[in-house]
Amino acid sequence: MKILFVYPDIGVRGGARSYQFGIGMLSAVLKAHGHETRLHYMFGAYDPAPLKRALAVYQPDLIAFSAVSPQFRFVKQIFKDLQPFPAFTILGGHHATLAPECLESIKGLDAICIGEGEYPLLELAETLKQRGDPRAIRNLWVKTRDFGLVKNPTRPFMEDLDILPFPDRELFDYQQIINSDFHTALFMFSRGCPYDCTFCSNHALRTRQEGKYVRFRSVASCLEEIRAVLGRYALRSLYFNDDCFTARRDFVDAFCACYSRECALPFAINARPETLNDDVCRVLKAAGCHRVSIGIESGSESFRREVLGRRQSNDRIAEAFAACRRVGIRTKSFNIVGFPHETPAIFQETVDLNARIQPDSVIIGIFEPYPGTKLAEVCLQEGFIPKDQPDAWFMGRMDTILTMPTFPRREILRCFRNFAYQVYKQHAPLKALFYKIYYSPAGERLIRALAPVKDVLRRLVMGV
Repeated sequence: MKILFVYPDIGVRGGARSYQFGIGMLSAVLKAHGHETRLHYMFGAYDPAPLKRALAVYQPDLIAFSAVSPQFRFVKQIFKDLQPFPAFTILGGHHATLAPECLESIKGLDAICIGEGEYPLLELAETLKQRGDPRAIRNLWVKTRDFGLVKNPTRPFMEDLDILPFPDRELFDYQQIINSDFHTALFMFSRGCPYDCTFCSNHALRTRQEGKYVRFRSVASCLEEIRAVLGRYALRSLYFNDDCFTARRDFVDAFCACYSRECALPFAINARPETLNDDVCRVLKAAGCHRVSIGIESGSESFRREVLGRRQSNDRIAEAFAACRRVGIRTKSFNIVGFPHETPAIFQETVDLNARIQPDSVIIGIFEPYPGTKLAEVCLQEGFIPKDQPDAWFMGRMDTILTMPTFPRREILRCFRNFAYQVYKQHAPLKALFYKIYYSPAGERLIRALAPVKDVLRRLVMGV
């Protein structure tokens, strides 16, 4: 079977292509069972013509779309512009999992996959190869002529991630992606997050299948994948992009002990504040960790606890950053503005906490109401978002659709653009100026113009 993956990644800020682990895993499983795969990556401005040509040249037997919620509107547009398609069509990814009713909104889309898709997609490919009937495959909702829309139950989460092949990186131009991301290769060694933040899709995703949601691969498997990537690609650092690399202390200790003996390249991770202390940070640093990205999201303790479902104190967050600093690990904070029921005064607490902590770099995004999440439901109940226009909810985390009297759009945008400047203006004025330009309306054009020297600028100005 010939499977064409279609990956819309349209209108994203920064001008760099990314690697999509989900598609990489699906392709690896299909190839391991003798199927052929190809990728059509839709990047930059929306243009369906290259996809039309790719379909004519490749003539796939199965067309698999993958989309997060902000990209779903482009999938809908593709079907309007190009149908009828010459093969069975299926949509997977977070949006199909959290809003499966989307299947009925697209004429010409044959099925969606809910949850982990490796074996459902493989079963679909095998069934179509045998000219069988796909309507009984678990995890799939399928449109049929005789039975209407068939909604199959899901299979449990996979328990042993080691049985899966390593993700297919050749499907993408992976060396180019490494080069565009500061010569860094991405890895994921776990699935799921043990926390239940109300704005994040994890608490909704864990309900879509039975079984254990948070799973880690064995250290041996992780190291084998690292060796394989190092043997094939040129890189200078690694980024372990798990939701929370430090969620299991036994994994951290075992992995770091082995990694330091095998690899001299620095690596970066994501972590929660409550999982970081002096001991953990020493272990990470000794293994080669050079940066930890930590979610703050909001600087208000009461707002985090009551609205976001995050129960750390500000002192505990500050201590996590301090523990990293004491051993020489750089830090990055993740922050969000424009939550439902937030106010400018509440957001000022986010500025104040970051100014107190002084991370080496900061990331700020505007809240988006992802389907199936608790905060999306709050937005619907309060009338902050239009119920009849779900495709308009997403604006690339650089604008907002929410209509809130206590935090109007113009104030959210002002806070978004000035956040990093306010954090650094007293302690790091050059860094503050850089961020002021970066988050300005003209910042995107400037960043693109400076792309050839972005590595130098990042190190000199941002310190990372």
